[in-house]
Amino acid sequence: MTDVKGESKKGVVEGIFVGKSVDLAKADLDNPERRGQYFVEWRVTDESIAKGITNLQGSIRAIDSGAQMLQSCAVDNMHITMNQLVLSDVKQVQKAIEVIRKFEEEDFRKLVPSNASVKMEVGSNLSHFKQRVLFAPVSNDQTAFKGDILVECFNRLQKRLVAAGFKPSARPLKPHLTVAKAAGKRFSDEMFPEIMKLGGGEESLGTQWLRELVFCVKRTKREKTPPVLYRCCMGPPPSSSSSSS
Repeated sequence: MTDVKGESKKGVVEGIFVGKSVDLAKADLDNPERRGQYFVEWRVTDESIAKGITNLQGSIRAIDSGAQMLQSCAVDNMHITMNQLVLSDVKQVQKAIEVIRKFEEEDFRKLVPSNASVKMEVGSNLSHFKQRVLFAPVSNDQTAFKGDILVECFNRLQKRLVAAGFKPSARPLKPHLTVAKAAGKRFSDEMFPEIMKLGGGEESLGTQWLRELVFCVKRTKREKTPPVLYRCCMGPPPSSSSSSS
């Protein structure tokens, strides 16, 4: 069986719970709630971002008390979904992990040469999808990497997955964090302009070093975060006392 990093070890980085690493044999992969869905994520682990998003969500609710902040956009589950796969059995999962491991060794560690080389920033300028979903953009410091590093990671891993015979979702990656959703089909025409005024400031919602990507299986209703099957990183996660700025 493929080794899984951090087996039975809580993933706590800079104070925020980011999911428990589990062995494949204990991951309950056949649970019908998982629907065979797997994905690579960049997860928010910095408390400053969580605080900024929490404050923004509070301001949104002050305008529209019905605005939804479900577990999919809760501050302890903030993430960017990157490469997405539907896998039928544990052998496929093991094969996918091997592809991700090669990506980690040959691509990720060259793109991100150290734990403090590429800083991610969550912008405060809100965007929306059909007046129903509100999200904040995520970008990286251009000093260390010119362009969008998450998109670069996504594209390189996507090519490896396809070459290995997988059929990942073809949806392109536009890095963002979902902040809130409308209770109905959309935010009301009366409240929506006021909500959009909350964004657009020069200050960001927070920053975080790019240190790892995680390969997860879809969470069940009883799980707050998706179980982590593999951590693609530079090394052991930093301690909770480490600074991200």
